[in-house]
Order: sequence, then C-alpha cells, then structure tokens
Amino acid sequence: MPASSFVSRRSIAVAALAALLGCAGAAGFAQPASLGLSGDLPVERLPENQDLRLELWERFLAAPRDRALAFPAEERRNPWSEWRISLERSEGAFYAAFSPRRDGGYPLFGQGSWIVKRSLADGSFMQAKIYLRSEQDSFARIYPQGERTRMDVVAYGAVLYRNVNLPLSMEQVLRSPFSKILSLSADQVDWGLFSPDPALYAETRSLVASIRAGLPGLRYADDGAIDADGRAVYIATLLPQGAEAGLNCSGFVKWIADGVLYPIAGSYLEVDALRRRMVDWRGSSFTLKFEESHDPFFGLDWSRALARELWSAFYPSRRDESPLAHDVDEAPFTLIVGPNAAAGTRARAADAGQNYLPYPVNFEDAGYDLRGLTAMLYVLALREPGRWYLAALNARMVNPPRLRRYFHIAALFPYFDTDGSFRVAAFESAAETSLGRIVGSPSYEFTKLIRMPSSARFMPPFLPAPF
Repeated sequence: MPASSFVSRRSIAVAALAALLGCAGAAGFAQPASLGLSGDLPVERLPENQDLRLELWERFLAAPRDRALAFPAEERRNPWSEWRISLERSEGAFYAAFSPRRDGGYPLFGQGSWIVKRSLADGSFMQAKIYLRSEQDSFARIYPQGERTRMDVVAYGAVLYRNVNLPLSMEQVLRSPFSKILSLSADQVDWGLFSPDPALYAETRSLVASIRAGLPGLRYADDGAIDADGRAVYIATLLPQGAEAGLNCSGFVKWIADGVLYPIAGSYLEVDALRRRMVDWRGSSFTLKFEESHDPFFGLDWSRALARELWSAFYPSRRDESPLAHDVDEAPFTLIVGPNAAAGTRARAADAGQNYLPYPVNFEDAGYDLRGLTAMLYVLALREPGRWYLAALNARMVNPPRLRRYFHIAALFPYFDTDGSFRVAAFESAAETSLGRIVGSPSYEFTKLIRMPSSARFMPPFLPAPF
C-alpha cells in the first residue's frame, strides 16, 4: 500500500503478518499441500463397491436395525481397491461406511467412499453420501423423495447442484453402481467438474515453479516496488528506497505481473500508472471524501490496473475495455455447507446432514465471502485452465467511519497436479504462504478476484541488492 500513514492505516495484526512474511521468505514450501488426500481419479473411474454393497445387503446395509448395529468392521478386496466396511454412529442415526484404502488407511472421505445414513429410531434409510474427491466437503448426497430420490452435488463446501431428480428409489440407488447415477444425471450435472485433465495445467505449474525459484532474491519492505526502469521505489512518493529495499504485497504482485509481461512486451510496468485511483469505477459519494485520508480502494485499483496492462499486452484489441472487464463476476453456487457441530474427523465425514447456508453473490464493492474462496478457485480452475488470480482482500474498519478497505493483495494459482490433486499456490508479500492462511485469517472478510493471463515464460525484474 502507499507509504503515507502506512502503519496507522492497517491493523496491528496485518502489520505483524506483513513483517513476518517479509522476514520468513518461502524456504520450506516445496509445493502447496493438496486440498484433500493426494491423487484423485476422474469421476468416471471412482473405485466401485457395488459388489460389496450387494454382498452385505442382508447382513449389514439393509439389515434390521439391531442386527446392523452389531456388525463388526471388516476388510475386503475387490478389483478396484481394498475396502473397510464399518459402522459409525451419531445422535439419532447410524451409518454403514464403505471406505477404500488410501495413504495406508481407510479415511471415510476417500474418493469413492459410500456412507449410508439410517435412522436410529426405526432403521429407515435417510441419506447416502458418495465422495467425489478425497476431501471432506466434496460429495454427492442422495436422499429419498417419495418413490424416487434427489441428489445434491457439493465441491469443497459449495453446493453446485441441488435437488437433482433421480428416477430411482433409495433401495435402487444403494444397489446400483455409481456409473448408473452418473448416466441418469448427465443431462442435469456437469460431471466434468470432477474430471480434470492435469495436462491442461502444465503452464501454470511451470509458472508457479518459476515464481518460487525467484523468491530467495526478494525481501519485504513497506510500500516497496520495482519501477519500470529497475529502481526500487516507494509507491506513494516514487522516491528511491534506501538500503534493504524490498517489496510489499502490491509491489510483489507487480513483480509477478512484470515477470509474465516482459517476454511479451519487452518492458516492465510503471508504478505511477498503476497507482492512479479509479474513482469512476467503484465506491460512492460517501467513500469519495475518504480517498486521500484512507485510500480505501488502493488494493482493488492496483489489481485491476495490473490486469488491464497484462491483458492488453496479450490481446492489444482489449486496450480500451473497462477496468472491471477482468473481474470474476460469476455465481457458480448460492449455497455452502454450514458448520458441522459433530466433533472429530470421522463424525464430520459420516454426517450427511443438509446444513446449508446462503452464499452471497459478488458484492459490487466487496467481492466474495472468503468462506467460498476454495470452492470458487476449484470451479475456476476447471472452467478456465491456465488462469491465475489476484485476490484483493478487504474488511470493514472497526472504528468510524467504518470504511471497507482493500489493504492486502495475494496472487493465487489454482491448478491440478499430475496425479490429479487440486492445489492452490498462494504468494503474498515476497513469500509463498497458503490458501489456508488467507481463508483462516480474521483480518479479511471478502475478496475481489481479478483474472490474470498466464505464460510459461517468466522474466521478472531483479530487486537491487542491499547497499
């Protein structure tokens, strides 16, 4: 952010974080952790357990309640995997779990796992949960609806499809292979959202590796950036930095953008052009009077300016487009999975409750609620392979005038690894961090996502060495 009143214009927590990131660097981040267990298959190749469900139908899956409750856990093998068949319990319900072997164990949320929920009162079928990815909040949930069934499809906590009609009774669902459910719902559900092609993300993986390789030569510094001529300057004044010059969050995402731009344009971006306020494109008459004193939209304006310059370099005909042209404005889901009160990983995975919360649309001057950010990036990665995103993070000030301020920017790179794992590389303030750090931070409430073009070639400017 600009240098004037820098520390006073940020919370103590955010300032402390920035200092930490500036000192810590990115040593220890070989690659971002998989968002779930490593290595998932396309949805058409989920491990199948229909033969086991049929074999154990009378003895366990559809057995009278008391008999089912006495079922001892078993391990079986079929052509697709090794399986653990077990009984799980919660208040008012019990569960028949068919869990494939993954990473030396049998997690309930392994891809292909089936968890069938039954009433503890009378043993009736209540729901079935089929894990589409090896992640606790990515599943198809099927429940009775008269003589038929309905299905919800959830990815990383976002309800992508709700109340999909299936022309099967609950008993027919539980006796069917998953391929039949796919076939019957193909006209209503885009199952391609669970079948990524890792080859489409080779360029993103290469770019992430190049950024990571350049991190050891960077340092954090308040209000720091590298200008078009290679000088380390302060964003607010354009004056040269002194010894220990470095980059803040804004200067760092410019460094990334410059590295993508240079092989295309042969030049780097000017700080002065990027820092200009876009007062005609955001805000209101109320926020206008705080432009000089609080600069509430700096992070958003800066992000949009970077996107404008990169897209116009890649596609010169887009030069005159609105600066909002590259904002993510889709609403791929309107519900998210709510908090789960059940304690423990196994209890949470087994629970198939319909605890959904409304997910707000992309607010004009706020963006997306961070609770849906992982799911947003997952859907974007599937639908727009090769893109990366600037996350302009914001929150409302605690004290009057209670402005919403964009005070931090992160660069996010969603992609699928060669083994099918979904990953998001997160870079902030001259370091690699994690998506979990951003989503879990109490300092942010919403984020605007800005699309950025990608390239396998990366030639960033050098940060001048300390005097």
